[in-house]
Amino acid sequence: MAANSLDARTEELLAQLTLEEKVRLLAGASSFSLHGIERLGIPSLNMTDGPTGVRSIKGVPATVFPVGVAVAATWNPETAREVAAAIGREAHALGDQVVLAPTINIMRIPTWGRNFESYSEDPYLAGVMGVAYVHGLQGEGVGASLKHYAANNQELERFEVDARIDERTLREIYLSAFERVVKQADPWTVMASYNRLNGTHASQHRGLLTDILKDEWGYEGMVVSDWTAVRSTAPSANAGMDLEMPGPAKWFGDKLLALVGTDVAEAQVDDNARRVLRLIVRSGLMDGPRPAGELRSARHKAIAFEAACEAMTLLKNEGGLLPLRPGLKRVALIGPNAIRTLFQGGGSSQVTTDETRTLAEGLAAALGPDVALAVHKGVDNDPYPPPADRRQFSPTETRETEGLKAEYFPTADLSGEPNSSGVERHMVRWVAGAMATARRPAYGAFRWSGWFWPEQSGTYEFGLRGTGVGRLSLDGALLIGPDTLAKADRYDVTGQIVPRRLATCELEAGRGYPIELEYVPARPDQDFVALGVRAPSEPMAAAIEAAKAADAVVLVLGSATVTEAEGYDREDIDLPGAQDDLARAVLAANTNTVIVLNTGSPFAMPWIDEARAVLQMWLPGETAPDALAAVLTGARSPGGRLPVTFPKAFGQHPAHRVEPDPRVCEYAEGLAVGYRWFDAEGVAPLFPFGHGLAYTTFELTDLKAPVTAKVGEAVRVELTVANTGDRAGAEVVQLYVAPNTPRLPRPPKELKTFAKVTLAPGERRTVALELEPGAFAVWDGGWTVDPGAYQLQVGRSAGDIRASATIRLV
Repeated sequence: MAANSLDARTEELLAQLTLEEKVRLLAGASSFSLHGIERLGIPSLNMTDGPTGVRSIKGVPATVFPVGVAVAATWNPETAREVAAAIGREAHALGDQVVLAPTINIMRIPTWGRNFESYSEDPYLAGVMGVAYVHGLQGEGVGASLKHYAANNQELERFEVDARIDERTLREIYLSAFERVVKQADPWTVMASYNRLNGTHASQHRGLLTDILKDEWGYEGMVVSDWTAVRSTAPSANAGMDLEMPGPAKWFGDKLLALVGTDVAEAQVDDNARRVLRLIVRSGLMDGPRPAGELRSARHKAIAFEAACEAMTLLKNEGGLLPLRPGLKRVALIGPNAIRTLFQGGGSSQVTTDETRTLAEGLAAALGPDVALAVHKGVDNDPYPPPADRRQFSPTETRETEGLKAEYFPTADLSGEPNSSGVERHMVRWVAGAMATARRPAYGAFRWSGWFWPEQSGTYEFGLRGTGVGRLSLDGALLIGPDTLAKADRYDVTGQIVPRRLATCELEAGRGYPIELEYVPARPDQDFVALGVRAPSEPMAAAIEAAKAADAVVLVLGSATVTEAEGYDREDIDLPGAQDDLARAVLAANTNTVIVLNTGSPFAMPWIDEARAVLQMWLPGETAPDALAAVLTGARSPGGRLPVTFPKAFGQHPAHRVEPDPRVCEYAEGLAVGYRWFDAEGVAPLFPFGHGLAYTTFELTDLKAPVTAKVGEAVRVELTVANTGDRAGAEVVQLYVAPNTPRLPRPPKELKTFAKVTLAPGERRTVALELEPGAFAVWDGGWTVDPGAYQLQVGRSAGDIRASATIRLV
């Protein structure tokens, strides 16, 4: 839609609104929908969570794409655009017009719970990938919501923590990606974060929302609060907060209406309402039927698969252990993430999926029938029973379908007819922020019932997590009830401490057990209940024996179901459970061991010297089984590079721990974030920013750059990239700028452009890189480029510079 047409239609509608209607537009109607104005034909608009896929509040399965850090690990903006476009089509299919994505906050600390959801420690890389994501999503006619604006870099005390950042660091590190995406991609909405910035909540920070975003950057879109982030009426409205979410209104609505003309000028309300109207008009909801979209299509699965393969990052490969050589007879697949593979992180970005394919199935299919595959867990990495697997449940004894019979009742005593029923296949129920809508009826209690089918005999551990009252019965006996001892569980998206009750029982494989869960939420507007089941554990010795007998071992380690999620940060960077012990034992048993890490953040690797091959899998989405198998066997090459530095140990990082006291976090490291700090301190990390190997080798030569250039002009650089190996592969050429004698203190070097190129064996190609005029700028009350000499450093990572040239800006 042309901007003039969009603006004209918006102004025409705005002129017809009463003050009451304008104010009505500024608060959500429900959890994820906006108010419409029926008399003017203005419809309600639906939002939905992202960025890993479309999180349907109705629980409808959607495609789970690789998480944000995995997409960034491709270093390929086109891949980000394709993934986002597919998510846009799925949003159409589910009736949503805005996806709350992408997350472009900087990975300041390695323990942040939402590192997996974000892109990078580097603002240039985060910004470039964010631009591509927004273009892809909005190219399908679905709005993006750029989040979380700004300085949302931890979960601990995220609702109140005060991020104290000097202006230069704020501009160069924490606002830089937002500025790039706003100016280059024009996201339909920007989401204000929970935290404070230098004393003021972001949701009522006029400097952020109006002075910088709207006035300085020229943003004409809408600012939406993060859910429940609004903390005031007049201060938030006057700051430029356009929409309070979720509905019904807590701070806007009638409270705001009462203050118009006194504490809030009507002109301010007009500007806020104009932006909400502009979003609704821009969505196309007033222009007839919307596109039908696609949901879980073959095309989307192929996009998810290619992105997952391209994201996988080969960190180490001594002796060419990968790809797995032909002719193997026995392969051992070991590790807790080999048995239960995480496709994604936890929290609001978690997408409902029907995908049940396992790594064993994917690897077995890739290896073929002549290879014997032994599968062992080795150790457990979950501190609590993980979410129940629907494949072990059925509504009836005949096992005609998976899951449990589900009945949702309007009253807490489970009397009368249920107001909704069906089969529950995802035994995690989130009720938050007035989730009761026309698309999901309210309930006062629910009952899940059916049969549980243990796959092996032994001691099973069941867990029931929630703030309400639950009763879990198995085989006619009460297993967990209100009197069962509860453990405090900090793992919650809302940051609450939630009771978790545990019980064990002996079960036999080969028979079904009647099971029933009755649950009454503590609050119908905010609760989270989860049924967990832990299968009997096997001794580590069984896995070690399998490793000894194998020609090659694939050891899959990584996060547990509660390791990485919104709502809390990790306490350290150690792999959960006894996984490091398992790694050492397997490596000692078989030197042909490939370690695969399924994580969305940096983790310590105390066994790294003994490991010949390490592959960072990230959290790669629902095609993980086939993607990993394709990379391990060489059908696909690992195409990833690290978008974040991997430290050697906890503490080897400029900001490794978050300890607000009280609720204050000083960003004392300033500009020294990620690789900038490692460079400045001369500290060698475990793996540097930008690192990643391929199944071939590359040579970077013949760097050509101008000797001088004028301040304010773009600079073009050329070099030759050659594939010197015997397999096709992709190289990421990274260009860093390093000032020779800076007027202000600056990091030793900073990433300012990059290019990804795929080459056949023996192929050579000239690659052109262009530096924007702003690539040389610093913030000094405004963006300033100082004349003088700069080093242009080209390399394969921040720790592997292959060529450099000097340019003088005049």
